[in-house]
Amino acid sequence: MAKQTTFAPNKLVHRRKLAVRGCSGQESEKKTGSRSFLSLEEAGLVEISGLSTHERFLCRLTISSLNLLRVVSEQEGCTIEELNAGRVCDWFLKDKLKREQNIESAVLQWDDSELQF
Repeated sequence: MAKQTTFAPNKLVHRRKLAVRGCSGQESEKKTGSRSFLSLEEAGLVEISGLSTHERFLCRLTISSLNLLRVVSEQEGCTIEELNAGRVCDWFLKDKLKREQNIESAVLQWDDSELQF
């Protein structure tokens, strides 16, 4: 790992070259039956981005949302650009019905039977 020091106005910044390695998540997906919408590679890129904690959270949320929108658009038979709030809500209802019938067939898998609002 090579260290490089960069000088910014009134600020000393240490930069390190990092390599992000990991599996794509597909292997663990097959074993557990669950799906992740943020890969280890994507999470690693966010972590080394230099963003603040809040910005990293929003970045991870945005990337995972984009990945979920790709699934929604594929299942709805349209492009991401053609999705709107109505289509997304319809997809969530369809996925909820799948989850109620057979949790393994749903994209989003959780048991909300005990959730109280």
